[in-house]
Order: sequence, then C-alpha cells, then structure tokens
Amino acid sequence: MSQTSFIFLPGFMCDGRLFAPQMKALRDEGHACAAADLTGARTIEALAEAILAQAPDYFAPVGLSMGGIVALELYRQAPERISHVALLNTTFRADRAGAQRMVQLDRVRQGELDLVLREELKPNYMHPANRSPTRLNLLADMAAKLGETAFESQTAALMARQDYEEVLASIECPTLVLTGDSDAICPPDLHREIAGAVQNSRLVIVPRCGHLSSLEQPDSVTAALRDLAREPSKAKMNTRELTHQSEGQSA
Repeated sequence: MSQTSFIFLPGFMCDGRLFAPQMKALRDEGHACAAADLTGARTIEALAEAILAQAPDYFAPVGLSMGGIVALELYRQAPERISHVALLNTTFRADRAGAQRMVQLDRVRQGELDLVLREELKPNYMHPANRSPTRLNLLADMAAKLGETAFESQTAALMARQDYEEVLASIECPTLVLTGDSDAICPPDLHREIAGAVQNSRLVIVPRCGHLSSLEQPDSVTAALRDLAREPSKAKMNTRELTHQSEGQSA
C-alpha cells in the first residue's frame, strides 16, 4: 500500500485526540498523520486557507462533523491537492441552527461552557451504549482545553458557512462517507444524500454508533480509512495512464 498523508480535522470543541485510535493505527502502517487546529479563525474559508498553507502538496483530509465541512472547503479551494476525502458524521448544508447557537453562545459568555456541553451537546453525541465515563471525560477535557474563545470562534464559523452541494458534485477523488446508524445530529439519510452526490464514494453506516464514530467505534472507522487509502487517487491514476500511453507510443 502506498503512503497517504492524512490530515485529521476534528469536530466542534474537539482536538486531535478525537482521532487518536485512527492516527496510531495508520502511522503504524506507514501513513503520515497530523491533526489540524480548527480554532484559529472565525470562518470555514479562513480555517481551510490556514491548513493549506501548512499542509503537504498532496494530502487526504479526514473531517468529522465541523471538520467534514472544512474538508469540503479544502476541496473547493484546492482540488488538485486532495488525494482522498473522508467525510465523517457531517453535513454539506448551510447552518440551520442559528437561533439555538446564539442561545448557547450567550450562556457560554456567562461562564456556562461546561453546563452547555453537559446539558445540550454531549447527550446528543453518542449512542447510549457508548457513553462510557472515559469517553465523556475525554470530551469534557477537549472542550475545557479549547475554552470559551474557541467555542465562540467555531460557532461563528459554523453559522456563517456556505452550502456545499456544488462542491460534492465536483469531487473526483476517492471519498469515504461514514456515519453512525444512531447519529442524531447528522443522520444516515443525510450521508446517503452526500454519497449519492459524490461520484467516486463509498458509504459506510456503522452500527451502534452516534455522532462521534472515531471514538465510539474506532476499529470500524480505522478499517474504512485503511480501505480508502488503498484506493488509487485521481492523480496517481492519471500518472499510470500517462505511463501506459507513453509505453504504447514507444511500441
């Protein structure tokens, strides 16, 4: 298997630990893996620009939830640099939760970040069977380390995001579309729609899994990413085609 350069894009109020199982497994197999910071700007476009400024020339974004939206923006800005795309538990639609986000933001500004996460966000994240103390504590620690400023900047970015339906139709590289069968935030039907719009995609719906597939069912997500890496990228396919054509001309 040839090496793939993966850049992992975490979900809302999460950091690279969201993908720790996948990054370890893929690094052990020779792939390059890095996690991006999605707290440095207040728009999806600016977050993608910052990633592109530091990313390898050719890489595979793996985005979960908010990270999947950033992955679509990366493809929109630089399709020639994207070898593969993984869209996990995400959406392509413009924001529809502005009023709810503003209420949450007001509470966070009043010092209620932990309460907002515990009362409104965490209960919707995972399948009931996967809500172990270890996973819940990790979610709390990631959010606490990112803090109120990150909550505000990420909320602003999500509220201002565009619709990416046209981007889906333009994707030509191998694409993984994955969600949990119990994802209440970005449900399976939404991912069926995404997969139907991307011409070279594979849809995976993970059983007994909610919105945080990489933590809830890490082995299933790792296996799906491993399969994605085996798919030849468009650039690599073109290289082989050109080689074959040259050989034919020489003959």
